[in-house]
Amino acid sequence: MGTWSSESFGNDDALDWFGQLQEAPSALPFIEETLTSGSTESVIAAGAVLAVLSGKDGADVHPDVIAWCAGKAAPPASLKQAAIDAIQAIIDDPEADGHDTWAELGEDDEDYLAWLSGLKSIQARLR
Repeated sequence: MGTWSSESFGNDDALDWFGQLQEAPSALPFIEETLTSGSTESVIAAGAVLAVLSGKDGADVHPDVIAWCAGKAAPPASLKQAAIDAIQAIIDDPEADGHDTWAELGEDDEDYLAWLSGLKSIQARLR
């Protein structure tokens, strides 16, 4: 199906990434690897997961993610900062894979603005 919303889990790539996270032997190293070499969609999903693990749910988070995160330990500050930085790199580069799809709508398009707002919301929840 591809992408159906600007929410952090509003696309197939993010949901596929979450499935891989659930099967990973250790969640935090998997998330850390995603932040350094994952797709735009998976980096955003990883940031959203870290925010939930930090106790800060958002409207953009899939209910299965919230359920999976329940009772798990909060991530270290260094990993949250890595997510903030990785998301900022996406925001700063409109040519980045994933960002370019939204950017082509135009900087005044409400879907593009909602997508950017969602990224900034994840960053704020990680702070």
